[in-house]
Amino acid sequence: MFKELYLCLTFLLLSLDSFPQDIKLIINDIHITGNKKTKKNIILRELTFSKGDTISGDELEIQMIRSRENILNTSLFNYVTINKTIINSEKSDINVIVEERWYTWPSVILNYDDRNFSAWLKAKDLSRSKYGFSVEKYNCFGRRESLKISLLFGFAKQFSVSYRNIALDKNRKHFIGGDIEISHPDEIIFKTEYNEPLIYKNGFHSVFERKKYTLNYLYRPYINNFHNFYLNYFEYNVSDTVVRLNPDFLLKDKNSMKCFTLDYVYTIDKRDIKAYPLQGSCFEILIGQTVSVPFSKTLFSSTVIIPSFYKYYVISKNVYFATGINLKLSYSNQYSYFYSRSLGYIYNLHGFEYNTIEGQHFIVFKNLLKIAVLQPKITEISFIPFTKFNKIHYALYFNIFSDCGYVTDKYKTPDNSYVNRFLISGGAGFDLVTYYDRTIRAEYSVNGFGKSGFYLHLTAPLNKID
Repeated sequence: MFKELYLCLTFLLLSLDSFPQDIKLIINDIHITGNKKTKKNIILRELTFSKGDTISGDELEIQMIRSRENILNTSLFNYVTINKTIINSEKSDINVIVEERWYTWPSVILNYDDRNFSAWLKAKDLSRSKYGFSVEKYNCFGRRESLKISLLFGFAKQFSVSYRNIALDKNRKHFIGGDIEISHPDEIIFKTEYNEPLIYKNGFHSVFERKKYTLNYLYRPYINNFHNFYLNYFEYNVSDTVVRLNPDFLLKDKNSMKCFTLDYVYTIDKRDIKAYPLQGSCFEILIGQTVSVPFSKTLFSSTVIIPSFYKYYVISKNVYFATGINLKLSYSNQYSYFYSRSLGYIYNLHGFEYNTIEGQHFIVFKNLLKIAVLQPKITEISFIPFTKFNKIHYALYFNIFSDCGYVTDKYKTPDNSYVNRFLISGGAGFDLVTYYDRTIRAEYSVNGFGKSGFYLHLTAPLNKID
């Protein structure tokens, strides 16, 4: 019996060995073309493989797809192609072909300045716009650094300058940056009543002044992992009228405040295309601590923790699903309306675009089913002579979505009925996605209070805000 079992096992092992195994290839060299300005090492940093690596053929195909997505997510290129050239049975060259974007944007700015595009349209007030000029220089010196200087008038009245993504080492794991922003808007949301923002405006002088100075350090040990540290210094000054209208706008009966904020943001980003993801995931957590400057007349302290998670699935060739959750926990030693903003600003629920919901804590859960009406296509416009603009890509998606959330506010007033209760909404719409990371959304949604409407947005749905 033992002899027969031994012969069977030997035959099985010999049979398994006779099946062809996935051939492993040595990456002989990596050729990069099309990068007229971008340094080669910027592109090499986004590849999941290196020269000299030994990888199986199937795994190499997967890594080539992921590497292409990484390069596109730098926002330096409009199009990226990666393929391989087989040299022999053991070696292969990798070819990376890129088409660079236009990096310098001196521009005249005429844009809305509101919590979202739909809220701006509802106001029907062109004065709530910002106009001016800016110079944006992406990919400075071909090293992916970004410089932006802007001077805005109208509603915003803002000056800002930022220089970011300055590498400190040749392996591009350590970066620094900085921002300065000074704004003097003549209009401000000073309170929420009946779940909608109250706005105070003075056409003769600014009603709020904010100065912000930021130092940023970024540590990127791996391609998809980011550790961001922000040290911010803020100065706030608000008009006496706003304090009379809402004594708790900044702090109790105070019209000025100076404080430091230290923010730590950890991100694991595995989205296929971050501007409009269809597959992958993204986890991020923000931990922030704000303290008033030493020896202030009023001591203020606020701690905030905001974890977020988004997951994207490919169901079939034309069907996709996405889900996401945002949670905010905040603790302050005294009440500040300015530091209690929750939904209606950065984070939103469909069907509540016109509302502001204040509170110390919130949770938002969103689901989205997406159907491709028009898969991504590339069209060349022959009458445009500039190669960086005459080739555009576009896609159209139909969405069905449902949201739910909850905001807690221990300072709730009777008129603000949306806090401390379950919020739901749902609806459908279309997304038009085009080049230079642009998305136009047209949606119809209805919330759990029976209020419905048609809304326009200029951002991708259910996605991390970059």
